[in-house]
Formats: sequence, C-alpha cells, structure tokens
Amino acid sequence: MNGGCFQTVAVFRLMNSEAAHLMRCLQQIHKVFSNANEILAGISQPSVCSEVLLSAPGTAYILGLSEVYRVSKRLEEGMKAQRAESEALLHCLRKVDLAWNNLLSFLAFGHSVFQMLVSSGNSDPIMYEGSCYHASCANFWLNCVEATLPGGT
Repeated sequence: MNGGCFQTVAVFRLMNSEAAHLMRCLQQIHKVFSNANEILAGISQPSVCSEVLLSAPGTAYILGLSEVYRVSKRLEEGMKAQRAESEALLHCLRKVDLAWNNLLSFLAFGHSVFQMLVSSGNSDPIMYEGSCYHASCANFWLNCVEATLPGGT
C-alpha cells in the first residue's frame, strides 16, 4: 500500500517538475518577444523599421522569432495532450501570444515576409538521453533557458 503512495508522490513530483520546465521556457519566450518589441518600438519611423526588417539580417531575426513562437505552440500542444494545463501556465501562454501579436504589428508592411514565417521551420526530432525533442525546442532551451536539456525518462 505504501508503494502505491510513493509512486503517486513520484508521479506528482515529475508533473510539477515538467510544469516548472514549461513555465521557465514560456517565461524566456515571453522575455525574447518583449525584448524584440522594445527594440522595434524604439525605431521611430515606420519606413526605417520596414527597411530594417526587410534587410537580410532583419528577415533572419524575424524568422528566428517565428521559430521561437513555434516552440511556444509546441509547448502548448504538449500541455493540452498531457492535460498539464494550469492557470499559471495558461496565463503565461496568453502573455506569450500577446507579445507575439504585438510583434506581428511590425510586419504589417508586407505579406511576403509573413508567408515565409508560415512556411519555414524545422520539425526534425532529435534524441537526447531517452527523450525526443524538436531541434528548435532543444536549441531554444539550451540558448535561452539552461545549458542542459531537461532529463529524459
């Protein structure tokens, strides 16, 4: 009987650990989008902003941000699939979506860049210590959250 109780506690701790990882990642995604919004809002003239975003480095920057948004959507899908949605995680997801929508307002200058955002992306999975990760998710985690990926099974 005690073994079942300890297993339940272990599962509960694992779920809390996963929720903590999700929260940390979503908070960092929000931070990346907030920083991007601040940078773009700091450009006083829309024509200059368009010129910056349509340049090769600007387009690469926006494509990178769109990949980060895809990471947030993958996290959201995973949360729903595992029924790991908490009020705090949902609130953080809403903040991420709001920050992303603010970024999209800077892309009002043309549909060609927006089409690239929809069609680009790398969904090839990678294996690490018994867990499967999207390359972009692992890349974001390693560069923006922590130097090692969350432990596998």
